[in-house]
Amino acid sequence: MKKRIASLMESLNFRYPNQLKRNFPLSYLTSIKIGGPADLLFTAQSKESLKESILLARQYDIPVTILGGGTNVLISDKGIRGLVIRNMSSHFEILGKVKSGIKIKKQQARWNSDNAKGTFRGIDFRDLNYDESELPQVRVLMDSGVSLSGIIYKMIESGLTGLQWYAGIPGTIGGAVHNNIHGGEHFFSELIEEVEIMTLDNRILKMSYKDLGLDYDKSRFHQSGEIILTVKLRLYLGDVKRAKFTADEWKKRKKIQPRNSPGCVFKNITLEDKNRLGYPTTSIGYLVEHILKMLGYRSGDIGISQVHGNFIINHGKASARDFLKVVRELKKRAYEIAGLDLEPEIFFLGFDKNELKGVTY
Repeated sequence: MKKRIASLMESLNFRYPNQLKRNFPLSYLTSIKIGGPADLLFTAQSKESLKESILLARQYDIPVTILGGGTNVLISDKGIRGLVIRNMSSHFEILGKVKSGIKIKKQQARWNSDNAKGTFRGIDFRDLNYDESELPQVRVLMDSGVSLSGIIYKMIESGLTGLQWYAGIPGTIGGAVHNNIHGGEHFFSELIEEVEIMTLDNRILKMSYKDLGLDYDKSRFHQSGEIILTVKLRLYLGDVKRAKFTADEWKKRKKIQPRNSPGCVFKNITLEDKNRLGYPTTSIGYLVEHILKMLGYRSGDIGISQVHGNFIINHGKASARDFLKVVRELKKRAYEIAGLDLEPEIFFLGFDKNELKGVTY
């Protein structure tokens, strides 16, 4: 492995000087500020350098891990072996109007607030929601490393809407597709036309949104090992003033969400479970606060937020091991008290199966 790592370093340094680091602590690149070192960290600043770095690593039989914005992940204290690629490819291009619009079937949202009580009361979305599906559409091609938070306002400035529902969500366009992110009652799948991918055998393919296995916080990429290179979206020639207001207001309402966290740790419960249990909301935050009564629960420097029960935060020098301990305890109580088998929404990188017992399926 050491010889192969050395050969890969030589090849990447020759092609892309100053973009490669050895034994880089990944905690600096994650929102939770946890994670051991990467054997090699490469910063891909274009689609071509992303592709070439993957091809070179595979040529030397070095495992590859893609890291976008560093959100929605927990990295092992041991770090990640092989090559970690920080995807910062940032090209985008407005391609032009779509001759005939398409309607994508909306997925069932699992988000609503409890207006009666709790730390998350009143943080609602319904008054901001509106329909743009009948408006003219415009194709936009984006690299997978494009920053989601930045491109929302660039598109609005260009007269295009549709991304406003995802304001306040960090990460990249590739990550938005990979996890089919949701904003209020909207899913990213509503905007996707086509995705360009690299397969495990190095083919470059274009796939329709219909073939992506998009579901609640889910896509085929969770299992396939394919890497997203570019994404073609269909945005709208909508009301840019309303879109900007919606993005600003939705982002402001979500400021309750804590920092030093990977984001929401668990998927919200289903509507069926909500109705079965008689809860006023599908929110995990409600479950943790009112049913499990675990707000503020801590293990070392890791604890459940006092203001939103679906966020586990780093209070200082926390470890991934402490994080997993809190996750296990929360899952255990949810099952014992409510009969719920909670499913993590974040991704665990660099762990072996034994370390994740009691955490993932």
